[in-house]
Amino acid sequence: MSEMRKALSVSSLNPLMIAEASLRANIIKLESGSFLVAGQNQFLTLWTRDFCHACRGLFALGEIEVIKSHLGFLLENLNPQGLVPRVIDNQLVQFRVVYQSLRKNLPFLPKLPIKEPLIPQYRDEHGSFAIDSNLLVLLVALDLKQRGEESWWLKHLANLKRVYQWYQLDAEGLITQGPFSDWQDSVNRSGHCFLTNFFFYLVSTRLQALAIDVSVDLAMLKKTLHEKFYDQDSGLFKTHAELSVISLEGNLFSLEAQEFLESTQKEQVWQSLKRHPLMQLDQGHLGRCSYPDYDPSQIAWHVRLAGLERYHGGLAWSWLMGLGLKVAIEREDALVVTQMLTKIHSLLIRDRDVVELYDPNELWEPWGSWLISSERPFSWGAGYLVEALKHLKQPFSQVAG
Repeated sequence: MSEMRKALSVSSLNPLMIAEASLRANIIKLESGSFLVAGQNQFLTLWTRDFCHACRGLFALGEIEVIKSHLGFLLENLNPQGLVPRVIDNQLVQFRVVYQSLRKNLPFLPKLPIKEPLIPQYRDEHGSFAIDSNLLVLLVALDLKQRGEESWWLKHLANLKRVYQWYQLDAEGLITQGPFSDWQDSVNRSGHCFLTNFFFYLVSTRLQALAIDVSVDLAMLKKTLHEKFYDQDSGLFKTHAELSVISLEGNLFSLEAQEFLESTQKEQVWQSLKRHPLMQLDQGHLGRCSYPDYDPSQIAWHVRLAGLERYHGGLAWSWLMGLGLKVAIEREDALVVTQMLTKIHSLLIRDRDVVELYDPNELWEPWGSWLISSERPFSWGAGYLVEALKHLKQPFSQVAG
C-alpha cells in the first residue's frame, strides 16, 4: 500500500502539462484540415508512422477531429495497390530532413513551412516503403470505431479493407519485409521481424471480431509468432527471427495486448524483462531500444556518417518510456512505476519539452550528433507519455484509496 502511494505521489500535473503542450504544439491547421507533424526540426513533416503512434495521446486529449482529418487524408490518398503514404509534405521529404538538419549549424536558415498542396510520398531514399504504416493506420481506425465513430468507420471501410489486403503472407504465413522498412529504419532488418507480424496479428484479430473476413488462420499465426521469435534463454521475444537482438517495443506491446499472451505468460515476460540488460543496464528504467547493439554492417552508411549508430540500439526513446510506464501500471509493479515516474518527471521538468531520445550513458541527456539533435517537441513520445500519465490515475486510485 505504501509503495502504491509513493508511486502516486511522484506524479504531478507539471510533467503531464509539458507532455500535453509538446503534443499540441505539433498540431497544424491547413485549409484541407488539421494534421499532426512529427516535430519542429528535422521531422517537421507529416510522417504517417509518427502520427499513428502519437494518436494515443491525441485520443487521451480528446483531439478526435485531428485524428479523423489526418487519417482521412491518408485513406483518400492510397496508391493503386492500397499502400498508405509513408509521409505527406509539400517538399520532397529527403530535402526537408537535410535542410532542417542543416539549421542546427546554420541557424540563420528559415524553417521550411508545411503548406498546401500536400503531396503523398510512398518510398524512402532506399526505395523502401514503410511496411508497418498500413497496420498502424488500421489500428488507429479500429480505435476510432471502438470509441463510437461508426459513421467515420463506415465511410472509410472500403479503403480500410484495401489497406489490409495490401499485405501478402509468405509460405510460413508471415510478412517478409525489405531493408530499412519498419520503425527501426536505421538498420537493415530484411526478413521476418516480430513487431510487424505481431501488429498484423492484432489487426487481423480485431477485424475478425467485427465479422470482417481476414482469410488468416489466427491460431496458426499466433503459434508461429511464438515458435519463430520467443527466445528461451532470455524469456523474451527476439526483434528478428535471425538475430539475437532483443528490442523493448515488441515485448511491451505483447504485454499490453489482450489478445496474445495468457496472464501467466505475461508475468513471465515481465519478470524476464526486468532481469534483462534492457532494464538492468539502466537501473530498472524502461526506454533503451535494443540490446545488444546491432552490428555496424547492418546500419545504413548515411546513418553511420551522421553519427546515428546507436539510434535503434542503446539509446532510450521517450515513446518507449511512455509505453513502459503504461505497462508497469497495468502490471501493478509499484517499484518500476515509481522509478519511471521519477525519471520522466526529472527529464520533462529539465527539458520543458518531450525530447525524442536520450543517452543513458550520458546522464540521460538529450542525444545529439554533429549533424542532428534529438527532435523536440517530439509528437510520438509526447503521445505515449500523455496516455501513460493520464492512465496512471485509474489503476491505482482504488488501491491507494
